[in-house]
Amino acid sequence: MNSTLSKIIGIFSAILLAVSAVSGIVTFVTGEYIDWLLIWTYILAGGAFLVIIVMSLIGMLNSKKSALTLLGVLALAAVIVFGAHSFASDVLPTFHGVEEYNLTISLSKWVDTALYVTYLLFGAAILGLAVTAVRSAAE
Repeated sequence: MNSTLSKIIGIFSAILLAVSAVSGIVTFVTGEYIDWLLIWTYILAGGAFLVIIVMSLIGMLNSKKSALTLLGVLALAAVIVFGAHSFASDVLPTFHGVEEYNLTISLSKWVDTALYVTYLLFGAAILGLAVTAVRSAAE
């Protein structure tokens, strides 16, 4: 990647980070604009997903090994998501004010799925850090 593109990506990332931080702080302090913050989060997550797919496709065009790696990662992601979905509860939560959220059983199950995937990926990240630290110490 050339230096100009790296600078543009860095500036764009800094702007997104600043907008996200200000949005989060305003929502935390005022207790309002939660819906807008969620929409912003969806936009960022969708944008990140699209960038990952596009960059993977570009890398896939460069070599056959990259194509197989991408297919393996996508298969692993599908297994993780569908495995988490099978463990997710289909019981609606019960807490004060739950009626305001208009939750359905399907939505509740997908929220549980997202939580399980998040927990799994967080655990994998911690495990990866530990393994990397042990391997680095051994060298």
